[in-house]
Amino acid sequence: MKIDDLRDYLDILEEYEEAQRIGTEVDWNLEMGAITRRVYDLGAPAALFENVKGYPKGFRALGAPLGPSKHPGHGLFARTALTLGLRPSASAKEIMSTYLQRKEKLIPPISVATGPCKENILIGDDVDVLKFPIPLIHGGDGGRYIGTWHTVITKDPDSAWVNWGMYRLMVHDRNTLGCLFPMQQHIGQIYQKYEAMNRPMPVAVAIGGQPVIPLVSCVMIPPYVNEVDVAGALQGAPIPLVKCETVDLEVPASAEIVIEGEVLPHERRVEGPFGEYMGYEAGKSSPKPILKIKAITYRNDPILPFSNMGMPVHEGQTATALIKGAEIFAELKKLGLPVKGVFCPPFGVGHMAVVSTEVPFVNIARRVAHAVWATKPGLFTYYIVIVEPDVDPTNMDEVLHAITTKCHPVNGIYPVPHNPGFPVLLPFLPPKERLIGDAAGVIFDCTWPKDWPPDTIPVKATFENLWPKDLQERVLRNWQSYGFRRE
Repeated sequence: MKIDDLRDYLDILEEYEEAQRIGTEVDWNLEMGAITRRVYDLGAPAALFENVKGYPKGFRALGAPLGPSKHPGHGLFARTALTLGLRPSASAKEIMSTYLQRKEKLIPPISVATGPCKENILIGDDVDVLKFPIPLIHGGDGGRYIGTWHTVITKDPDSAWVNWGMYRLMVHDRNTLGCLFPMQQHIGQIYQKYEAMNRPMPVAVAIGGQPVIPLVSCVMIPPYVNEVDVAGALQGAPIPLVKCETVDLEVPASAEIVIEGEVLPHERRVEGPFGEYMGYEAGKSSPKPILKIKAITYRNDPILPFSNMGMPVHEGQTATALIKGAEIFAELKKLGLPVKGVFCPPFGVGHMAVVSTEVPFVNIARRVAHAVWATKPGLFTYYIVIVEPDVDPTNMDEVLHAITTKCHPVNGIYPVPHNPGFPVLLPFLPPKERLIGDAAGVIFDCTWPKDWPPDTIPVKATFENLWPKDLQERVLRNWQSYGFRRE
């Protein structure tokens, strides 16, 4: 089934029992967040809240849109697979491979005169972002966050590059949002240009729409690549865009809610804290840029999707980290490195990458690891595990075995100080380094040293390695006759 908007995706989730409609009245004040947190913990279906306390019928919210699945017969990444039109049992390898294959042929968007996102238009004094059922997600959050699974659209003032990125947005009041724009990310660099010119930065926030839109907005695609072109590639069709009412930007015509406005230069208000993607209430409240809303457009009976960041596994691992691994792999292949696979394990919150590679020369592990850190998608990766091709990087049992049997506890571990880190949010940093994002990295070299004589390298004690081929074939052929079930 073709996915033209969030509602098509919801139909697919329901078809595969990956969505749950909740008709009971639920409070936006923490209750929606608590239910969604439980959804992640249990791998339960995405929660469609149809009766939010204090809001009219039809104003809905969707929690855990790409959360993990524990539905029988489905894979952990089922909802990410369905986003790409794959079967819900698709493996991490298949999803990453599909992403990279489709991304090879970028498909630019098309402009349309209007779209569902224009069914209702609020401008000027009519603007009130609180008309939507925005959740207070975690106890301790600095406010209600409308931007947790969305895209923020900005245009580079020096080029034709239009950046789509996911950056959290907290509600200050009916027409003001607080923004987290790290300097290491594209939006921080773009905003810095506008601020240097003492100009407000035009911004559009698109919430809802085709699920590939938030997916591509949070995977750290290299600069000067328009994420909308990647979204089209993943859809296999161009994304229809419509002009905004008050700023010179275009937004997905299928979006449920669109916020238009400007981020003012040199103005700050206190934002945060927020229960963040790495599993902690990360970073204290601090002054951050503000977005002044000029207009809001939205569909009839709008649906507000949101992600409840916190302990894994949530969208930050089922979707973001999965595609991040694929992007790192693609960047390493461009450099001519003999890598065979890259995977960012779900509980590594995107901070760990496992890379399998051939070992053609001495110190290949350090060469590969530093190449990861040089890429845009590898920017906030702090733990890099390098394994050989006989280890499946998506299989954490095999990875753990490699670490504990092939990585020397002293000679195989290489600390790397002063790597760029995500400012404010990193729990393992002391307060001073956390403030400025002065982080570190570490390399685990789980490859056999190139200077070891071949006869000193241990042989894996596996079925494939230690029994004659003809005996292996006989055992496999006779497996059921031994009384075992077919494997």
